[in-house]
Amino acid sequence: MAIQLNERDHLIFKFIAEHKVLLEKHISWFIACDDKPVLIRDRLRKLFYLDYLLCERHRDTLPWWTTPTKPLVYMLSPMTNGLVGVSEDLVDLNDCSLQRHLLEVANLRMLMLMAQKDAQIANFEWTTNERVVDTSQMELDATVSFERGGVSYKAGIINHSQTEEELTGSVSLKDKIESAFESNGVEMVFIISRDIVRQQMVQKAISDKLSESSMNKVLFATHQEIYKSGIVKSRWQNAMERTISCFVEPLKESMSTGRMSQMTSTQAITA
Repeated sequence: MAIQLNERDHLIFKFIAEHKVLLEKHISWFIACDDKPVLIRDRLRKLFYLDYLLCERHRDTLPWWTTPTKPLVYMLSPMTNGLVGVSEDLVDLNDCSLQRHLLEVANLRMLMLMAQKDAQIANFEWTTNERVVDTSQMELDATVSFERGGVSYKAGIINHSQTEEELTGSVSLKDKIESAFESNGVEMVFIISRDIVRQQMVQKAISDKLSESSMNKVLFATHQEIYKSGIVKSRWQNAMERTISCFVEPLKESMSTGRMSQMTSTQAITA
């Protein structure tokens, strides 16, 4: 049974080709952008049955995934690779750890789109870095730009999932972070770790190696923290494990917060 591919189908192919593997929820948000995400499950199933997509259940648990079942992962089939002019991947996309790394990166993009829909940020743009993914390397996975409170931000994103042994052997860790500021033109680098243990390993490894000017520009958070609190409201830390405020508060929020603080102080004095 043949189907007529539509514009949305080609968008699905485009986003999967960019991220290599995606979940249904990711695809829904990427297509919808700042509008309400659409249900595309039936279309994804049909594209799978007609060999346009490959589909399998992810073998690992994802701590930021909210359902108890392991999610379905979608990839482009060889037929669709040829259709959209994408070369065959040189890495094994069926590898569970690689899939997880790629899904974590896509999840960050989705959460930033959620922040834009909730008017926490504006004019959000995402660029996925084109490279063969090696999760043992500390390089930018994406660059993002957005506005908040009238201030523009440009940041590099590193999804970090290294073990202690891999981190110890990464002698050029500081250089890779510093080069992100120079070659990628970013103002901040977000390092998102799989858990607090890995985050603290990286912070400890670079706390005495970063320049003073870079110290508060390299920001740390975990996937669980960002999924729970969102990009803007997460408790970001610097390399010294100090929580810092890295985003300007919009004027209305600042005024509201100021009024609430004033009311609270008045009530406390009155009491």
